[in-house]
Amino acid sequence: LSDQYGIDPSLFNFPTNGSGSPDSQAAPRALAEWLATVRKTDVGSTFQQALPVMGVDGSLSETGKELSGKGRVFAKTGTTVGPGRDGKPHLIAQCLAGYIETRGGRRVAYALMVNNAGPLKQIVDVTEVFEDQAVISNIIYESL
Repeated sequence: LSDQYGIDPSLFNFPTNGSGSPDSQAAPRALAEWLATVRKTDVGSTFQQALPVMGVDGSLSETGKELSGKGRVFAKTGTTVGPGRDGKPHLIAQCLAGYIETRGGRRVAYALMVNNAGPLKQIVDVTEVFEDQAVISNIIYESL
């Protein structure tokens, strides 16, 4: 990432090259900078079109269906659930990164991350975090 895309190496650490593994780390800024760089390449448009669309398809099909930004948020989800200190499932991370085609006509790269959200009574509780991220994405859609 640093050599090919100019991303500051202090913003990420992938010691096992595994997305979603507990030892993988990336700052939202690293993801957003990478996405902004990809957007400028000859595959940028194709890449964006391959991402799930909020309220329309993929892992975001049931998220943000009633929001004004429906169909304008293109993003990949990433969820890590693992045991907490109590041995029960905890939401360790819920990330969303991609592009928003804003009401004002801009296309912005962005990344939202929720870390250490706590215990899950049921796995469906993760959808509440998805909805919160959809609301935040919609605020970006409406504001820019």
